[in-house]
Amino acid sequence: MSYIGRQPTAAALTASDITDGIVSNAKLAQDIISADTELAVAPASTDEFLVSDAGVLKRIDYSLISVDNTPSFLIYKSASDGDQSLSSGVATQVVMTGEIFDTDSACASSTFTVPSDGKYFFTCHATPASGNAANDSFLFMFYKNDAAVSFKRNYFVNAGVHSFEHSLILDLSATDTIKFYIEDDTDSVLDSDDAAIYTYMMGFKLIGV
Repeated sequence: MSYIGRQPTAAALTASDITDGIVSNAKLAQDIISADTELAVAPASTDEFLVSDAGVLKRIDYSLISVDNTPSFLIYKSASDGDQSLSSGVATQVVMTGEIFDTDSACASSTFTVPSDGKYFFTCHATPASGNAANDSFLFMFYKNDAAVSFKRNYFVNAGVHSFEHSLILDLSATDTIKFYIEDDTDSVLDSDDAAIYTYMMGFKLIGV
């Protein structure tokens, strides 16, 4: 470029040299934010997203917006527990020391201790050994804080081996305890095994409710 007289001294631009709004989003460099690089795995808890908070652009960690059905657990009657004898007419806690998963290490002594407030879904399942007669029954019970809160009576339609289940949803607080009890008509036996899970209790925290 030609100049009349002396060439002006070069000076760096400052914020005051650019009018607000004159640079559009389309003019921003790609390294500001773009979808140029794919995130091929689940976001880490410290990965950040941009959100508009009442018109103010802010960043937020993924851990603050992610949700999942935890705490969750699945415990079962393992071979090391041995078969468990039940006494007729007596409510007996089912012994289960086998563990498939326990996200919050909340299970001990066949008991789930609630880690955080919320609504939880639970299922229990049991397979008594053969020997029960037609019309014998199993009463399944969930105990909350050592008191029965849910019942389901299961009947043998004929002699032989049967499997039964019971499910429910409970609104719980942290430190509440949940246990699985059975009361039967006869002196039945609960099978235990590691290759085939005959008796178990599982549960998880609900989201969006």
